Amino acid sequence: MGMTNLRIMLERKFADWLGEQQDLQKHIDEVTAAYEALDEKRERLEKVDLLLESMKTIMSEIAPTWKPESIRPSRKNQIKIPFDTGEATRLAFDIMRRADRPLRTREIAKLLVQEQGLDPEDRDLLNRLKVAIDASLRAKKGKLADYTGEKFHRKWFVIKRGGPKEPTQ
Repeated sequence: MGMTNLRIMLERKFADWLGEQQDLQKHIDEVTAAYEALDEKRERLEKVDLLLESMKTIMSEIAPTWKPESIRPSRKNQIKIPFDTGEATRLAFDIMRRADRPLRTREIAKLLVQEQGLDPEDRDLLNRLKVAIDASLRAKKGKLADYTGEKFHRKWFVIKRGGPKEPTQ
């Protein structure tokens, strides 16, 4: 009986070491890959620095009042609206519930920006918010929201529980 316990404990320890070995090898591979990409990343950083300086020069010529520090950094393929995940959708539904008529996504975005105290003249923000709200509403079409009109003339409304699927005007 003592040999069985010893064997089991040794096998467990062996399994632990195998797992540690795999984790270490994975970490070493990640660090090695990062190190190998270091020169490439440094070259790209130099090029981006040059591009930024060039853009500052061009913008100072075509828009002398432009201030580069007024631009917030942005990342590709990231959500670029100033709301937590799902918050813009919740606020859009709140606006639609209060509305006395179906609304276009641009109208919803404008109302949302105004209610949140953001800059209503920021066309980029309005456009990004409109796209996010439209995608969210399309995902909820027929369940929580629906629209009247066709493709570019859609006006959205909230589907009332147990009520008609058509908006009342």
